[in-house]
Amino acid sequence: MKQRNDQFRLLADLLMIIPGVLGSVFCLITAFDLPVPGALPWVSVGSLFLFSLLLGEQKRDKTNALLILGALLILGFLYRSELVESFRNLWGVLSSTFALGYSFFRDLVPEEPVEMEAVGPAILCLTVLEVYFCCLSVRSWRRTAPMALTLMICIGPCFVLTDTPPYTLPLLAAVFSVLTQAFSQSVRRREEGEYFKSVSVSAVLSAVLLSVVLIFFPQKDFVPPITWVQLSKTIQKYGDQIENSGNTQAGLSGNQEAVDLSSLRALPNRPIPILFATSSEDAYLYLRGASYANFDGTHWTHGPEYERGRAGLYPYLGWNSGATLSIETLDPEDVIYTTYQITQMPAGGTVFSDSFIQNGSKATQYTMHFLQNADPLTPNTDYDKWVRIYCLSLPEQTRTGVLDWWKEKVPPALQAPTGDDPESMQYFAEFVASQVSQCASYSRLPGKAPKGVDFCTWFLNDAEKGYCVHYASSCTALLRALGIPARYVSGYVCDAKANERTRVTNLQAHAWVEAWIGGRWIEIEPTPADATEFTGIIPGQNTSPITEPSETRDPDAPPDPHLRETNEKPEPTKESNPRGNGSGGSESSEPVDLTVLWVFLAIVGVPALIHARRSLIIRLRGKRIAHASPNDRAHLLYRHMLWMEKLGGGKIPEEMVALAKKARFSQHSLTDVELAAMGQVCDEQRARLQICGFWKRLYYKYILAVI
Repeated sequence: MKQRNDQFRLLADLLMIIPGVLGSVFCLITAFDLPVPGALPWVSVGSLFLFSLLLGEQKRDKTNALLILGALLILGFLYRSELVESFRNLWGVLSSTFALGYSFFRDLVPEEPVEMEAVGPAILCLTVLEVYFCCLSVRSWRRTAPMALTLMICIGPCFVLTDTPPYTLPLLAAVFSVLTQAFSQSVRRREEGEYFKSVSVSAVLSAVLLSVVLIFFPQKDFVPPITWVQLSKTIQKYGDQIENSGNTQAGLSGNQEAVDLSSLRALPNRPIPILFATSSEDAYLYLRGASYANFDGTHWTHGPEYERGRAGLYPYLGWNSGATLSIETLDPEDVIYTTYQITQMPAGGTVFSDSFIQNGSKATQYTMHFLQNADPLTPNTDYDKWVRIYCLSLPEQTRTGVLDWWKEKVPPALQAPTGDDPESMQYFAEFVASQVSQCASYSRLPGKAPKGVDFCTWFLNDAEKGYCVHYASSCTALLRALGIPARYVSGYVCDAKANERTRVTNLQAHAWVEAWIGGRWIEIEPTPADATEFTGIIPGQNTSPITEPSETRDPDAPPDPHLRETNEKPEPTKESNPRGNGSGGSESSEPVDLTVLWVFLAIVGVPALIHARRSLIIRLRGKRIAHASPNDRAHLLYRHMLWMEKLGGGKIPEEMVALAKKARFSQHSLTDVELAAMGQVCDEQRARLQICGFWKRLYYKYILAVI
């Protein structure tokens, strides 16, 4: 009878382990076009039978597992030269492929040429190791997570690059193997006699489940909802949004309803492309996003609506064409970015009051004409009055604080403009901005303003560092206090060369001041000239120019000198990729950000950390109970019983309650028999929790770690 049960166990192991191991190995082989070792099936099945026989007795599992591992290490040592050379060749194939998408791997490609046919021993070694750990997972640990993590050793590298998806069949085989073990795990742990039956039923269930998926999504017709390229770009975009959160928080994108000066954060240090600007003439452009007129001491908000805001914001509309400026944003924005003195409104733009131009059509490309040198205008009387009402107002605390700083900082002869003509007023406004720029050093990581203190007064007097938002806010407040209408504005700065497509990144997001002088809004710059908005370079950052990623790789282009020649394997392309699995393939050799790699590591690492945490908690709990005095041991067991009773592990018998009270309040020690009885009750409670629903059991095991 025992021999028959052992045979059924071997068959069950074969059904659970071999499809997973061979599936994961063939995922690696098909993804990187590796040669298939002829002995692969025999090695995997033979090692499975050997390991299954040696790991059959639970009492000897630990000893046998160590003996097997020792034997494998000895064999590896005896054939170390062949294995080292084979793994070097395998690493050469993987790293040279990864180097096409990740520049980090270019320095890791082996110097020596790679022999594709020499990777066979490495593949066989990986197969034996996977079989060994899968057997441990099934026979000794009786857990699904270790097996799934083991199979990811070969499956994981296939999904780190966008153009190396494996064939569908081996991937389904690996999924089938993991599902079969997961579905049968609870029965196999409780009922030894139901081992083969539980595995068989689970295998049928897994096969049916995968068949249903294939029926509704047939392989030849399957089009994934998102390809690997799209997924990579989506993850990259999400990472960019997180990286750019400092700009968004500071309102530098021009899309904010309000700018909260009390919660400014550090600005990002990694360049992320935002838009491209093409000008017909050389011009240093302030690409205006939105302006903010209302200020309460800590917040900038848009001013009230003005029905003739279009004429007030852009008084040169309809003049001579001037230079041409084309903007192309990478993503739809809520505002249309324009420079100053435009003579033609971008198509689809709607002026909101005189604050910004709404991009109602979500256009990503638009064109405008602008004047580089425009003459002053006679101000519109109504608009001039409206501006002086809303763009001279300040909280009294702010007005007093900035004027006190100004009077202390500047000699009396320079504290007011020398005339009321536009040229004198502009010169004076620029002088004010130059004084503000010297009040603190520029930094993308500034200090935070203390609570209850006026922001502008604090920055002018006490702050040691700040960035454009700090300078622009303080300069706007000071100009208003000195009688010049001004407002805070945000957007991007761009040094455009004639007829060149200039790239603008988030490092060039900027805030500046608009001053109402000579019947028009004039940009005033209070930020120091060494700011990264103007230089485009973060201190300590690689200063090599950012190149726009090409959509396709030129087949006639010379090879990359950084990528060492390792083999004759052609670059995978959409046309040459014979994948029929609809995984999306790579449409190009476009460089891929390492975000996908970190996501993969998180997917593998988080479950591993949770599993390690559970093992550590259980081990520490057991060690604490084992080394405690009898009465303390009983107290710890009783506390654990109460926790499991609360979760549904069954009511604690009255006898155990009495023993717990005896251990707590009596001077007599509990006997080994009494402690064994309490331990048996704990085991029964754990068994009850083991048969609960899948999600509850998962929660009890890995989150609470009570079973």
